[in-house]
Amino acid sequence: MRSAEAALALQKSLTTQRHGIAFAVATALLFSFSDALIKQLVVMAPFVFVLWLRYLFQLGLMSAWLLVRGGTNRPTGQWQLHLLRCSLLAVSSISGYLALRHVPLAEYTALMMLTPVVSVVLGRVVLKEHVSAPQWVCVLLGALGMLAVLRPGLSGWTSEAWLAVASAFAYAAFQMTSRKLMAVADIVVSNLITAAFIVGVAGLALLVWPLDWPEVWRQLGALWWAKFGLMCLIATGGQLSLTATLQKSSLSVAAPFAYLQIVFAAVIGLVFFDHWPDHTTLFGTALIAFSGIGSALLNGQASAPPQR
Repeated sequence: MRSAEAALALQKSLTTQRHGIAFAVATALLFSFSDALIKQLVVMAPFVFVLWLRYLFQLGLMSAWLLVRGGTNRPTGQWQLHLLRCSLLAVSSISGYLALRHVPLAEYTALMMLTPVVSVVLGRVVLKEHVSAPQWVCVLLGALGMLAVLRPGLSGWTSEAWLAVASAFAYAAFQMTSRKLMAVADIVVSNLITAAFIVGVAGLALLVWPLDWPEVWRQLGALWWAKFGLMCLIATGGQLSLTATLQKSSLSVAAPFAYLQIVFAAVIGLVFFDHWPDHTTLFGTALIAFSGIGSALLNGQASAPPQR
């Protein structure tokens, strides 16, 4: 009887893990399409306007979620941590949007996948955490991969690519702050506060930015708004799929599949933007993927893809 129960439990666990893998692949695909749409949107409209609309959508979504749920009885947490968390995500989002406008999709995605490696460095510098020799090896491989993708000072180098690196650093710090805050705060309330903060900052920027609004509105036709709506839906689906992944899969199973986002980004970049990374970039991307997977597994905690 016990062997039958054990076999049933094992089968159930394997089924759950397979579901987690499916969600991990879906997450990578959805975030790749979301980034591709953002890349198209910020070419036709000011990136701050796109950022403002994106988080206005999230603010409405979180508000509706909180209203349907009937509020919360959990504390909101320290306001200093909320302010730091909001600021870090704002920096990551602004840097990421600017990078997407200028950097090919595959290269941008590879650089953003440095987040687990950056988390190791920030954990050592900021939190004074112990870093093992294998973790430092992953950091070194990630740095070499980053240099192979960026190739500073060489042909094909664009300074805007550093914005993607800045976005990865800011998002790694955002994750560290989030882990500390989520131990006491409500995740829906925290995301609502973050969305409200970025809406306010981007809104102020739009007020002082000397834009030719009649010309901006003239360029934003029905197709642009359709792409924006699709991007919001896909990004939301990606966040929900990510949540399901983390609920159903262990890190050792889910982490490698998250890096399929680089593959999806390369294929989407080829189909929609007629760009394929060269051999050096592909080598650097492989180093980043290997180091990121290793860092995530050695850290023992998942690093979620950036919220865009």
